Amino acid sequence: MSATRKISASALQLLFEVSLGLALVVVNIVRIFRIPITIDETGYHRQYTYLDLVLEKEGHANNHIFHSLLRKTFAELFTDSLFFLRLDSLLAQIVFLVYSWLLSRLLFRNRWWQLCLFVLLNAGSPFLYEFWGLSRGYGLSLTCMLVSVYYLFRYQEDKKLRLLCYSFIGGILAVYSNFSLLNFYVGLAGVVVVTPLLFKRVEGIGLARKEYAVLFAATATLALLITGPLIHIYHFGELSFMGNTGFMEDTVQSLAFNGILQRVPDRHLALKVTSYFVVIYGVIASLCWVGKSLRLRIKKEVAPGETMRGTLLVLLLVIPAIAIIAQHAFFKINYVTDRAALFFIPLVLLSLVYTLSSFRKPWAYVSGVGGIALVAWLTYIFWSAINVSHTLLWWFNVDDMHVLRRIEKETAGNPRKLKLCVFWAFGPSFYYDIHHYYPDKYEVLNWDRMPVLGSDTTYDYYYVVNSDNADTLKLHYHLDSGFVGNSFLLYRKN
Repeated sequence: MSATRKISASALQLLFEVSLGLALVVVNIVRIFRIPITIDETGYHRQYTYLDLVLEKEGHANNHIFHSLLRKTFAELFTDSLFFLRLDSLLAQIVFLVYSWLLSRLLFRNRWWQLCLFVLLNAGSPFLYEFWGLSRGYGLSLTCMLVSVYYLFRYQEDKKLRLLCYSFIGGILAVYSNFSLLNFYVGLAGVVVVTPLLFKRVEGIGLARKEYAVLFAATATLALLITGPLIHIYHFGELSFMGNTGFMEDTVQSLAFNGILQRVPDRHLALKVTSYFVVIYGVIASLCWVGKSLRLRIKKEVAPGETMRGTLLVLLLVIPAIAIIAQHAFFKINYVTDRAALFFIPLVLLSLVYTLSSFRKPWAYVSGVGGIALVAWLTYIFWSAINVSHTLLWWFNVDDMHVLRRIEKETAGNPRKLKLCVFWAFGPSFYYDIHHYYPDKYEVLNWDRMPVLGSDTTYDYYYVVNSDNADTLKLHYHLDSGFVGNSFLLYRKN
């Protein structure tokens, strides 16, 4: 009877996880089709060769190389419609779902903690979720990172060197998908370096030599791939858009706000509490897990699997944070912010959930309630924030197609090509939309040199920011419509 109940519970758990995964994929596909292209997704140009993308000589930080290569492949095999431009992110989501399921089984025997981790990784942050449906490299990099973490812990259990190689391949592809994941790679390398020093292992020093050989080969490969592109990006000033105030303000708070709290009432208080909680947790968890491992090392005792896993998870979180702070201190490299720091969300959740699961009676009941509360809070925020019309960062692109449809309706039957002037932030997205949906309706869009409003009366329409002084525009144009809550205005020539 007990075995039957256990099978039934496992089947119900699997059914729930599969249903949740399918629901998340379906919602993502709907978003892929319904959300207009955003300004930072418009970097695909047919004239770029694969070698151009790999060498990154133009120094564009928006060229997330692995993603760009996949995007070009899909666009040339099929078409450069939104679905195929965003297809690699959708596929990355599916792989992420699979590996988050595998990792939850690897880290936990208790099915409730398995379920807790799976739900939080996939439905714990609306900000993270958005990148599964955008033509950007962030989602792809998170998937490669999770694959890397999974094989790292598989290696810790099985000690098969090929598993460590898989982990480093995942780490390399994560960086190749987005350069900010270089901080994760530093954490991965740091874990491999300190493991033989921090833990007594029955395999001895011979295994450590092999691990260091894999580390050296992987790091040399990564350096060969990214050194040139990184130099170009740095010299073109593309790294200057990140923060230079402090790790707490730029990295932690920007990530907490965009990642979780953007739609929460009284965000100021919630932001402070969440940010300080994460930092304090990182410090205390590091001291506890590493301290426990050091005590066992001093006693020359082999650390149990739980201690090793908890220590490595917190090191994967803390070492990248230290690396970011050190980069700014020594090389004046700015702190990563919001989407560039996105990789911290899975790392925090992994370490936090594992730490909560490690408590023993009587504290196990408290940690269990904490886990339930965490799932309830984050999933409530997740489902209340998810929509199928716009993104959190690029909200201003939500009405792009509505503007073009409005103009189409007003000028139906007009054989002459229209001339449209848009605020610079809309230039790339309008260019894409016009090229794909209204190729014969408009003259070539030029947004790099926007004239003084109304000074060039050859334009049929102006689409501008509400706060701009439009007095000169009103001499020859009249207000047609307001969009995005009247934040942006469409003016039509008299």
